[in-house]
Amino acid sequence: MIITEEELMALLESPAEEGTGFHAVTLYALDNQAYHHARASGLPSHVQLWRARPDASWQWAGLFASGAIALFDPAAHQGADYLAAMSQGEGVYRLDEPWQDALALRHRQWGDWLAGLEILLLEDHPFQGAQLQLQLRALGLPCRWVQDGAACLQALAEGNTGLLLCDLSLAEQDAISLLLANPQYQSLPLILLSAHEQTLIDGSRRLLHDAGFNVLAALAKPLQEEELLRQLKVIYLGPQHRRRLHGLRRTIRTWQGASLGTLSLQSNPPTGGELWLPLAGLSQEWPELKAWLEELGRAPQELTLVIQRRDALLTAQAPFALVLQASLAGVKLALLLDNGEHLPFDLIERLPFQHLLLGQRLAQEWESAPADSLLDRFMGRVRDLGIAIYLDDSLNLQDEERWRLLGAAGRW
Repeated sequence: MIITEEELMALLESPAEEGTGFHAVTLYALDNQAYHHARASGLPSHVQLWRARPDASWQWAGLFASGAIALFDPAAHQGADYLAAMSQGEGVYRLDEPWQDALALRHRQWGDWLAGLEILLLEDHPFQGAQLQLQLRALGLPCRWVQDGAACLQALAEGNTGLLLCDLSLAEQDAISLLLANPQYQSLPLILLSAHEQTLIDGSRRLLHDAGFNVLAALAKPLQEEELLRQLKVIYLGPQHRRRLHGLRRTIRTWQGASLGTLSLQSNPPTGGELWLPLAGLSQEWPELKAWLEELGRAPQELTLVIQRRDALLTAQAPFALVLQASLAGVKLALLLDNGEHLPFDLIERLPFQHLLLGQRLAQEWESAPADSLLDRFMGRVRDLGIAIYLDDSLNLQDEERWRLLGAAGRW
């Protein structure tokens, strides 16, 4: 399974509000005061507000150098071992500093970067190619349009292309064959386009990904501008985007404040406490994962695997076998759900989950779910099975007593 950085971001961060559309700039509120101050200030439509909780593992140098800033109230972090480094970090602002000017600067920088990105569009359909080129140029993106494989290779050889936007179905040669025959372009960011069903598009993406190509996304036609911009932002942030993922962790706690462990990436595990790792992106061989734990000096009982519905465990043999072997060895299992669509009744019956992590949106749905609704029945079954429920509430904004009455055991 391919897990994108955006999916990992969804695991490790919690949005302050359910915004829609693309946002060029992200504002990270690092405490309650910053969060409420930013909301009250009225943010531009191109800014997304996110909540995050810093800790000693964050490497502040350059972390918010582009595409984002962070906002904090020093009084909320007094005595923290990261306060000095945070105060000196580029792109990190106190409430009394000109952080709104910094947001405007980040937006201008994004626009300048778009204007300098050379996109090569490979589309052999005359009408669709012309429309796509106009669409891209309307977004401020330079776009060179070619209609066959030979012209594409000639343009790539010039060395100016920053992104290849490629239709899968070409009249003379399909795009997969063209790319596989030219492995020298494996590092070039690539987005696939097709009018086929999404399952076929995803299969093509997986094939090229396994062959070593840098496939950002495989998108169905017509091209959605917001999705394209989200993918371009991954290129824009580059290594900084992954560093943000590495620096962000979430601690799972009971209402009494006891830590059950830290949710993070395998590439940046916490030095103390129990480990919670998303299943997606892990080796699908239990001996390899066990050997990694032994290198850290950790026992299987100190690991919790976090499973999402998209992991498709009941239809994918390899990850199901990994989870089953790990569970038999003492690894605990947690299910992460962020919406109430297709509730996995079958999954919680088949696997011995100990924990359920609720995303903010699903927590809100659960709070207002009518009695005997599908969600109400699912949550009731979760409680019957003895699965502990934890809310997405990293900044302790939820009413603890209210959620205790519903059966939640803590927050994450």
